[in-house]
Amino acid sequence: MDIGVPFKMLGEVDVTALAAHAEALPEAAWTANAFRQEVLADGVHSVTKAILFRHEWDRWRNPWRMVEISELIEKWAAKTGRDPQPFMPVAKEETDIGPVYIFPEWPAHAAVVQPVVDQVLAGMSYPKPVVTRLALVRLEPGGHIAPHIDGQPMAYKAHRIHIPLSNSEGVEYKIDGKKFKMRKGRFYDFNNRKRHSVRNLSQRPRVNLFVDVYPATGLHVPPPFGYYSSGALASLPPGPGKG
Repeated sequence: MDIGVPFKMLGEVDVTALAAHAEALPEAAWTANAFRQEVLADGVHSVTKAILFRHEWDRWRNPWRMVEISELIEKWAAKTGRDPQPFMPVAKEETDIGPVYIFPEWPAHAAVVQPVVDQVLAGMSYPKPVVTRLALVRLEPGGHIAPHIDGQPMAYKAHRIHIPLSNSEGVEYKIDGKKFKMRKGRFYDFNNRKRHSVRNLSQRPRVNLFVDVYPATGLHVPPPFGYYSSGALASLPPGPGKG
């Protein structure tokens, strides 16, 4: 969402338990589900690793022209030689903006993630917010997320909240030409509708919790006559041994 400034520090949040949890995760936890990186991450975010918990779905304005995200998972799995079932959502919440899917990784992490999300929502003071995306995202030492503007429909309507789980002087964010650093124990409203990038010049991974918050559940945006883009299926990666 364009909040009028590059970012806002919204308040403090206790991430002690979540930070320890993320630090202790095995590498397999970060690589088990590559669906976000290989399909949903818009190219520039594919340099990260993520554990995806929630993701919204616009039935009418997604670039794959699919009514349900399960169709996209099946297509991705077929092209990459995977069994789609372990990646399928375990629940779906219908909202006025369309469904929000809950992914299989959520139950294993909910006990430490949900208290942090609750603190963030309390600090934002919206009467009935919807968490449309939720993920732990890791950027490796030396990693660079190239300059870009988030273009998906929900980027216009939801606040992108960053919650850093460690302090690192070597992680540099740049939004609309302005550089800044984030601090552990705070949460930030990040203007993803301005050109932005991230560099991790430190010796440790940068791990943030991403929480996308849609504040106005009473608003309804009717579907357009057409889709906002097309042809994205051609960019899905080939399966093992298929080129």
